[in-house]
Amino acid sequence: MPRSRVDGRRPPAHLDIERLFAYHPPQIEQKFACSCEREEAVSHSAIEHLTEPQQRILSFISRYMEEHDVPPTIREIQKGAGISSTSMVSYHLKALERANLLNRYERRSRGVVLTQAHRISPRDIVSVPIVGRIVASEPSPTPDPDALADVENTIQIARSLVGSADGLYALEVQGDSMIDALINDGDIVIMRRTDEIKNGDLVAIYLTDRNESTLKRVYREKDGKRLKLKPENPTMKPFYVDAHHALIQGKVMCVIRKT
Repeated sequence: MPRSRVDGRRPPAHLDIERLFAYHPPQIEQKFACSCEREEAVSHSAIEHLTEPQQRILSFISRYMEEHDVPPTIREIQKGAGISSTSMVSYHLKALERANLLNRYERRSRGVVLTQAHRISPRDIVSVPIVGRIVASEPSPTPDPDALADVENTIQIARSLVGSADGLYALEVQGDSMIDALINDGDIVIMRRTDEIKNGDLVAIYLTDRNESTLKRVYREKDGKRLKLKPENPTMKPFYVDAHHALIQGKVMCVIRKT
């Protein structure tokens, strides 16, 4: 559904929120550290991408140990997590071990030990789609929406950092205009689609008269006719746009910093 303009009027029907994004096909594989815009929080662990079978295995092991005080065997994991074979269980356990979610002692029949990281259960992880890139410098032209492809990449973050998953999406940042807000080139920003912003919020903003988008801190002027878009870089100056042409696409909730 189209978002409201900053001046309170509905945008023209032909505007689409997807016009903000430039398609980003490569899989994001870097490790990240989390910080949160709305609250001061630190990621509990570096959580690797978990497939559905791996989530089922991790959940089953955690439940089994709570009930029995000992780890399950490989065959019990296969049956309890609904995995096709014990060899596939071993395959997924190796992936979970690489993610530092468990340790394995292969000479023991019950040789699976969960690490402290397992306390963030799959139920506490939010999977957020990475839908494209946004410029953190001067506004850049937005590509034709027909160039966009289906979103396949996601990033996993702790639910405690963002609360509800409703309206969340992620963008990779390009540029250095927000470095004093600890948003650097290559970082991922977790956005929430919202019409409700206040002065000083970090927002993704689409400039309809230029077909350009940017990530900036936004301030309304007293008369409501213009917006000040402020970089967080001492070498760059703020600039002003007509509020009538400013379409807020989302507010920054968290920054996933590339490490």
